[in-house]
Amino acid sequence: MNSQEAWERFVEVDALPQRTESIRALHDYFCEHKDQIAQQLTECFDSFCQHIAEQQTAGSIGKCASIHLSLLRTRLPEGHLEYMFEAFDSSTADQIKITPFRYRADWIYEFLNTWSQYCEEQRRKYAMQIPIPLLEAWMHEQIPLFHEYMTHAMRYAMERVSELSSFCNLQKEVSFEVRGGEFRDSMQTESVYRINEVQRLSVSCKGWLESLIEQGYIYEHIQGVDVSGGNFAGINLNYARLEQVNFRDCIVHNSYLLGTQFQQCDCRGADFRGSVMMDADFRDCDLEEAWFDQIYAVQDLMNEARGVIFGVHGVCFQRANLTNASFRDAQVAGDFTYAALDGVDFTGADLAGSRMLRRDAERVALSEEQRSSICWVEE
Repeated sequence: MNSQEAWERFVEVDALPQRTESIRALHDYFCEHKDQIAQQLTECFDSFCQHIAEQQTAGSIGKCASIHLSLLRTRLPEGHLEYMFEAFDSSTADQIKITPFRYRADWIYEFLNTWSQYCEEQRRKYAMQIPIPLLEAWMHEQIPLFHEYMTHAMRYAMERVSELSSFCNLQKEVSFEVRGGEFRDSMQTESVYRINEVQRLSVSCKGWLESLIEQGYIYEHIQGVDVSGGNFAGINLNYARLEQVNFRDCIVHNSYLLGTQFQQCDCRGADFRGSVMMDADFRDCDLEEAWFDQIYAVQDLMNEARGVIFGVHGVCFQRANLTNASFRDAQVAGDFTYAALDGVDFTGADLAGSRMLRRDAERVALSEEQRSSICWVEE
């Protein structure tokens, strides 16, 4: 075979299948250790926020507009997947700021490096038909797939970080966010937490959402508005955070709610039928008589071609009021612990991977197959 054929065979037969296994292993590791990882990140954030507060007191930085956790690729040859904390005010967003505040994600690097070594071993079997620079350039392009778990870790840790006094006491702009990604590459960073203190009128916010602007609501922070009765069918609210929003009787069917957070929202009678909502969070929400029929909310779904696993945490319904809600024919891996489940209709639902309290076992009408697929939790 010629060099091009050798390269194509190497990628298809050797590299990609092992990439899939490496990402699966990283995924499993993160799911098992995510609380420990989040705690480590929270401690790093705490130290950095205290430092920024001191700078603000000294007048060397204004109100904080964003905090970035940036991947330093120059540290990879030294055996570290290292991230640097940066903070910017409205006047310094384009400036380079080198800080000593770092986080080493060596738990990610271990899986990346193991796969890299495997690829190098397999490359040698092709009798020099695959040049080292070609492999190195290709491996460089694969790093974001592993970095994705840093994004997951940051997003998961922000619940703890947002409660830190050092974080809460920072002087922030009315629009503030935390981002993670490549150092000095705005196109390769992603928002993991956003605060928007700009006061929205309920009527204008409702009209804005009903406009169904493509990509217009991803990562948004919407709080304290009444959009009840709105028709938002087909909306993309991926990774948005809705806080104390009146969402009652809203139509949200066939929508995208990946990682969407509903925090203390009134969603009574809301229609989520047919929506994709992996990793959505409805903790402490009122979901009485809400419709979740035919939703797609599975966990650990691998797209091998893209090297991505969807559904890291499952859908969270902890402490939610699900009285008389409907999940007919839904595919949902949900945490239903401490939720009010009286009258919930799970007819035809695939509940594999879901969690419920043992005390609710006789309270909920389930088939034997459904019961056997649920993890029953003791209090």
